[in-house]
Amino acid sequence: MKTAVIGAGSIGSAAALVCQKAGHSVTLFDPQGFEQKALSLEADPRVWALGSRSTQLLTELGAWAPDERLCAYQSMHVIDARSDARVTFTEAALGHLVEADWVRNQLLARVAESGIDCVSERVESVSQRGVLTLPKKERDADLVIFAEGRQAHTALASGFEIVDGGYRQMAVVGTLRSEQPHNGEAFQIFTECGPLALLPLPDRDGEHRVSLVWSLDLDTASELKGYSIEILSLTITQTSESVRGALSFVDEPIWIPLSQQSLKQDSLGCLLAIGDTAHGILPLAGLGANLGFTDVLALQQTLASAPSARGDRIARTVSRDRRFEQRTVAMVMGLFSDVFRSDQPLLQLGRSFALRTADRHPTIRSLIQELAG
Repeated sequence: MKTAVIGAGSIGSAAALVCQKAGHSVTLFDPQGFEQKALSLEADPRVWALGSRSTQLLTELGAWAPDERLCAYQSMHVIDARSDARVTFTEAALGHLVEADWVRNQLLARVAESGIDCVSERVESVSQRGVLTLPKKERDADLVIFAEGRQAHTALASGFEIVDGGYRQMAVVGTLRSEQPHNGEAFQIFTECGPLALLPLPDRDGEHRVSLVWSLDLDTASELKGYSIEILSLTITQTSESVRGALSFVDEPIWIPLSQQSLKQDSLGCLLAIGDTAHGILPLAGLGANLGFTDVLALQQTLASAPSARGDRIARTVSRDRRFEQRTVAMVMGLFSDVFRSDQPLLQLGRSFALRTADRHPTIRSLIQELAG
């Protein structure tokens, strides 16, 4: 079977490797090219908290190995800034914090070794029968996988439709020095302007490091962007209740626009959309990356269970198998955004009850951890 994958990010590269291992003739398209990114000494601000399903897939693909840039975490402590609500997740291998570029580099190295055809041309559109239109020619495929990220330019030109899920926000991310060690614990506090997470990173030159992800409403983000880096660091220290002591930025923070979106359909004929192309959600505990890798796992399982299936059947099956979890997670993220921002007394009571209940019942905590990857 001839398979085309559009987008050589981590999700697209993983999908290409899965298809190639299933015996497909794979072509990977990306106009940005296939060069690995040089990593600086400090961790890049864009990090993922990958769960066991994601790391298991990467291990199977030869793209996961011990490395000083990886940081395992064994617990996650979540609190509500305006109530006594709190829950702690604890497990020997809860997950790993890893730079997104590190993961992509590992996968691109495997792609380079695999014999996958890599084409640095832009695909303008694809018909539902698998005819790819490039600037100067056409190519055909039996299965076409779109993993080009949220913008989804080729997917939209090929007939997919984006459904706007709202929740427009701005996130500030960055690598911070912390006065206190994290001891393998991820911390998250829900504030009135959005959830703030301090995620564990490897120490650097004897200094402690954490990764910041703070999702903010647009008005608050606009105000904080005007702060000096020193005042912003102090604000983050105070907002996090000094759980890691005094915090300071290693480099300039990065501001990233956020929203939720999905596609009206994830499959059209032999076309299949996965990852952020199919479902862009608000960030929480690495859910976006974990959802994308779980899409690839569903593709892998479909190819294994129906090795002679046509491209349209593969696309429909993966879409059907993944749709419920994708929509469930998007709904939960929307509820988190609404409920944890509210100052209404009944909702504050509900927050406290929900998190305290989860903290007392291992089954509920396990379900949440499973959704997180």
